[in-house]
Amino acid sequence: MRQLINALLKYKNTLLYLGLLIISLIFLNHRSFYHQSIFSRTGLALSSKFNRTVQNVSSYLDLAYTNEKLIAENVKLKALELMHFTEQTPKDRTIDSFPFKVLGARIIKNSYNLARNYLIIDQGYTDGIETEMGVISSDGVVGIVNQVTAEFSSVISILHRDLKINAGFKKNGAYGSLSWQGKHPKRMKLNDVSTLNPVMVGDTIVTGGMSDYFPYGIPIGKVFSFQKPELEGYYDIDIELFSNLTQKDFVYILKNIKKDQLNQLKNESR
Repeated sequence: MRQLINALLKYKNTLLYLGLLIISLIFLNHRSFYHQSIFSRTGLALSSKFNRTVQNVSSYLDLAYTNEKLIAENVKLKALELMHFTEQTPKDRTIDSFPFKVLGARIIKNSYNLARNYLIIDQGYTDGIETEMGVISSDGVVGIVNQVTAEFSSVISILHRDLKINAGFKKNGAYGSLSWQGKHPKRMKLNDVSTLNPVMVGDTIVTGGMSDYFPYGIPIGKVFSFQKPELEGYYDIDIELFSNLTQKDFVYILKNIKKDQLNQLKNESR
């Protein structure tokens, strides 16, 4: 208490000056319209800056929650988009009846300059990820899940010389096998397409829907160039991918809900 009294006595002149200044400002604010206007604008500016700072801090603290909401919305929209990609989907079909469930994940490692490339994503079997699930991005096919841990998964990239994907022409349904030759990250080969089918540069290539990994109709790329051998019955077709796999942060994993039924039929047919 003594120290407080000593401090007050020591700074009494300063405290008296501040007290008189505050009283003067109060009188000016009440008696002078000009000063009242200045004080009002100053108060508004200070209040706005304070509120903006509080809002920025609040937004930063809520960023993780907001991000999770956006991811959930993106996953839902991607499921709707997949439904409308295919002409085989009835118009009255709902998300609940769509045979693929869509899950989201972030890429934490992505290779694209090797002969056999792969990705690692931040979702594992605790998140519902399983092996042999198809992986796509916002603009095309990415690969297939091949290894899963509790929190992470490894994905064989389509830029992998040992991976082949069923793909075909959007215009007529003619299909073949899509594979990477280990060269340009946006160029692939579409093999086993019969020369009985018309082909043109610019034709759109989509997933063929004849595998458990991907539904029919997901855009993959377009015909970049092709050759029609005279003696052989199949085209030599180069495909340019829509997706740039060297610039990916987020992917969607496709879980085939009816995979067990398909496998059962396949086993019984052998």
